[in-house]
Amino acid sequence: MTDTWEFLKSFAQFPIALQRFLKPGLSLAQARDIIQRRLASREERFLAMARATIYGHAASPYLRLLRMAGCEYGDLRAEVSGHGLEASLRRLRQAGVYVSFEEFKGRKPIVRGGTVIEVKPRDFDNPAARRDFALTTGGSTGVPSAVFQDLDHIAAGAPHQMAMLDAWGVLDPPAVHWMQTLPGGGLRFVLQRAYFDRSPERWFSPNPWRDSKYWLKYSAASLYMIFWMRALGVRVNVPEVVGTDEARVIARYLHGLLRSREQCLLYTSVSRGLRVCLAAVEEGLDLTGLTIRVGGEPVTDAKAAAMRRGGARVLPAYGAIDTGSIGLGCARPEATDDLHFCADAFALITHPHAVGESSVPAFNLTSLLDTASKVMLNYESDDYGEVSERRCGCPLGELGFTTHLHGIRSYSKLVGEAVTLIGNDMVEILEQHLPARFGGGPLDYQLMEEEDTHGFTRLSLIVDPAVPAADEAEMIAFVHQRLARSSPMGDAAGRVWQQSGAMRVRRMKPVWTARGKLLPLQLRPSGSGE
Repeated sequence: MTDTWEFLKSFAQFPIALQRFLKPGLSLAQARDIIQRRLASREERFLAMARATIYGHAASPYLRLLRMAGCEYGDLRAEVSGHGLEASLRRLRQAGVYVSFEEFKGRKPIVRGGTVIEVKPRDFDNPAARRDFALTTGGSTGVPSAVFQDLDHIAAGAPHQMAMLDAWGVLDPPAVHWMQTLPGGGLRFVLQRAYFDRSPERWFSPNPWRDSKYWLKYSAASLYMIFWMRALGVRVNVPEVVGTDEARVIARYLHGLLRSREQCLLYTSVSRGLRVCLAAVEEGLDLTGLTIRVGGEPVTDAKAAAMRRGGARVLPAYGAIDTGSIGLGCARPEATDDLHFCADAFALITHPHAVGESSVPAFNLTSLLDTASKVMLNYESDDYGEVSERRCGCPLGELGFTTHLHGIRSYSKLVGEAVTLIGNDMVEILEQHLPARFGGGPLDYQLMEEEDTHGFTRLSLIVDPAVPAADEAEMIAFVHQRLARSSPMGDAAGRVWQQSGAMRVRRMKPVWTARGKLLPLQLRPSGSGE
């Protein structure tokens, strides 16, 4: 009830907040200056953030962790002054000052030694941030969480987008969006472009207005926000519904736009961008001059190569609803997914995280912007990847973004067709619901993420041949039905996968580890699919 009240309250205040948001505007010179000033003041801003949102906020879970580690504000200030920001964060991590992905989402309590700290997702909200509107993230374990968005934070992220688009030479060409409205992040990108006075040429949504039991809440809220944006002068159309399986419609529109404008930018997910380029190739349409700004899932070599065959350039980006931009596509990349880390907005350390019988260098993020929706202090984000220092010579590097990221993957999520599904929900389906419905036991089913010959992420439902024969389409439909019952995001995952045909059944023995373990979710490296 509290979240519903906050949701309604935020939208009631939206017109006033939006009017204030749209007034300042932003030039490219201002964007560069903001980034450089923020890079020069990282340690001071971290300490100010800690003082205001942790030490000055008695309910903060981080405060209890810091005090358990014997670190008061004066100690933290001396530590950062003496050792630097990242070194201090590593020492705090070793002392138990961090939160895991599951803890941050409120799915399990923080346990350090004999101390148990019960937490909810809102315990990590920035107490100083406004709540101008809400997006929904997570929830695949039955605990959906509203992430309230501060328009000031969207404005704070605008310099990143301007600098990245300028580095790639696509700041001014027309932009087309093929992204859903609420509860996803499509509106945030439209708002961010409106902040630097570059509204989209056209907006398409892959999701029908009435495609789930949650349609009234999210569709009404989306239309309400679009109404006020238009009323205040933002040149944005009501999104036109073009389903994931209708990529040819987008390809034709972009081809026509390129004939008159020579260059354009498409905002969409990796898989939808790939579908556009494959459709263009099938129809003989040249998309040379198109740059696709992709996100939502890893951009692999196979996917990028297929998009390039359609004539497009692939601009990768990395972020999340509850963080904003974390990585910006390098304009002189050494890898397909080479990204500049937004070091003005975050600090990053890595720490080993056990996955099966090995470990991965898990990202631990700390927020540095006082407008951030969530307070993060060594937040283990469920992602890992390669981190390096390099002066690449591209405009983003010249600004001071010298930390590069690539090979980013999630260690406990399945990601495909721009849908992220947390593993716990699928484990329950694999180990309980499928055996109860079709026979067999909890060791007879497995879900494997693979990449097919076209570069699409496919989800193979592995079924032991010993399980009695069943209709494969019925099995897949059953999984979709169970997902739909779990949460809004589970419902969204099932619908998108069903529409795109991302899931298939494979009759084979589930894959076991060398030490005799069966992992219900088998995440294979990219390129290992059929």
